[in-house]
Amino acid sequence: MSTPVIDVKKYGGKQVAIVKGKIVAADTTTEKVLKSVRRKLPHATWRDILLVTVPEGTTVAYCV
Repeated sequence: MSTPVIDVKKYGGKQVAIVKGKIVAADTTTEKVLKSVRRKLPHATWRDILLVTVPEGTTVAYCV
């Protein structure tokens, strides 16, 4: 699973869902993000979804 570059200015302080290397949902809570993913991609399994918490500052975290 590839991880896209996440814009901290746009997504800072939010939960982000990544499916197949693309950001498909972002919101302030995990519950809201997962509901959004389920609406957009009803056939996505838990294995397909990567949840990432984006820091508010300019610190950048890379998942490998």
